[in-house]
Parts: sequence; structure tokens; C-alpha cells
Amino acid sequence: MTAPSPLSALTTRNTRLFTLLLERELKKTGLRIGQLPVLQALQDGKTLNQKALADFADIEQPGMTTLLARMERDGLIQREPDPTDRRSTLVTLTPDGQRKSRNIVPVMEHLTDIALKGFTPLERDILVTLLERINSSLKEQL
Repeated sequence: MTAPSPLSALTTRNTRLFTLLLERELKKTGLRIGQLPVLQALQDGKTLNQKALADFADIEQPGMTTLLARMERDGLIQREPDPTDRRSTLVTLTPDGQRKSRNIVPVMEHLTDIALKGFTPLERDILVTLLERINSSLKEQL
């Protein structure tokens, strides 16, 4: 078996390490990493249906159904029938979900500062630009 390129190996390892640290920090706030797309999509009092949330999170509908059921059980979201479409459900954050979601950005910023310790502002900007290009190229393959 041939070893992966250094870029592939480092990207995979960096993602794994950041995810492990993020999971650890989010757990302290009562959140889980899988909940982040829903919390992000519903921030600032937004209301979305399940399909829009699944599209935003890039996950299949059954997975979103399971995630929302857990988040509802944990008191983070509330669901109600869409008055304009009986087949659809509207999802909003509960007050507890709103409060807990405010912890996400500080946690992520703290971990980013740890990861980029010693980087100059220019190096950070270049890294963001390069990662955005990689993200765009990968999204084209979906």
C-alpha cells in the first residue's frame, strides 16, 4: 500500500485533532458536534423546515429526522406543523438552544487561536483563502 500524500495525511490528521478538541469543549456546554449545522442554521431566531436543514447540513432526510428528534428531546429545538404545508414541520431553537448556541463561536475561536498560534495575520488570511479553494473544489464533486 502506498502512503497518502503529505497534504492528504495532514489534512485528515488536522481535521481529526480539531474535531476531537471541539467535541471535548462542546460537551462542556451540553452540545454535540453533529448539532452545529442545525444550531448555525437556526441562529438569530430563524425558522426552517426539515428539508432546508438537511440541505444546509448536507445530510440525508432520515439522518436529519434522527438528529432533530434528539435535539428536541434535549430541549434545544421545537418543532411545529407548517401552517402552509401539512407535510412539513418548522423547526426553531428553544430559549435553551439559543443560550447554548451562543457558546459555539467562542469555543471555535479559541480552538482556532490554539491551532494557528504563531501564525501572522497574513499567513492566516492565506490559509483561509487556500482552504476555501479546496472546499470549493471538493464541493464540486458532490
